[in-house]
Amino acid sequence: MIGAQFQFVPFMLQGEEYNCSSVMPPGPEWAEQYGVKRIPFGLYSLIFGLVTEILYIPCTLGLRRDMKTSCFKIMFWLSIMDMIAIMANCVGFGVLLIMGDVYCSNRFMTLGVGIVGYCIWCCASACCLVLGVNRLFEMLNLSRFFSVRNQRLEMINRD
Repeated sequence: MIGAQFQFVPFMLQGEEYNCSSVMPPGPEWAEQYGVKRIPFGLYSLIFGLVTEILYIPCTLGLRRDMKTSCFKIMFWLSIMDMIAIMANCVGFGVLLIMGDVYCSNRFMTLGVGIVGYCIWCCASACCLVLGVNRLFEMLNLSRFFSVRNQRLEMINRD
């Protein structure tokens, strides 16, 4: 079963483990029979996510005001990705915990939270790498080869 998790996602979701109708039709009956409502942990995740989102707004607005250097432009987009990730990984996950949903009881929500969380994590990781390269170029006084214009990354080769 662990080997099936490393398959490409569309094929993985067609495997026996994800065939909900082989046991019973997909729907809320799955949550009633197999789901466990974890209300304290769900509330903690939901409240933590909402408080973090509220606190993140002034930080993002502060970065938006200081977008003169490429470093701040990259950090602004990283903060936007972080806010989306918090919505998926804290708020969406908290709702799933409170409702006690499993994959077969609410496929759209569980897939949505998982896919959004994973995609944003990949994008944020790449953005952190770009920020690190940007800082490296700045420290080595090679910033003329690396600039961010109009919120898109451009590697400039000026020989």
